[in-house]
Amino acid sequence: MNTKIKNATMKKARAEGLTLSDVLNFSARAYLDGDIQVRVVDRDTAEALDDIANGRVISQEALFKKLGL
Repeated sequence: MNTKIKNATMKKARAEGLTLSDVLNFSARAYLDGDIQVRVVDRDTAEALDDIANGRVISQEALFKKLGL
């Protein structure tokens, strides 16, 4: 685990009366229950997902028409 992230998490957890172990266990349980999702994507996929989310896409039909197919 990244030391900076670990230390910041421990500090925040302590301030809330928790331990790092508590936070990790809560996180693991939430992941298993489907309450959180972890997605790892490469840069191209991230850009494509951003394009889709922001409406910067055209339909397959419009693309074919633009290409003259």
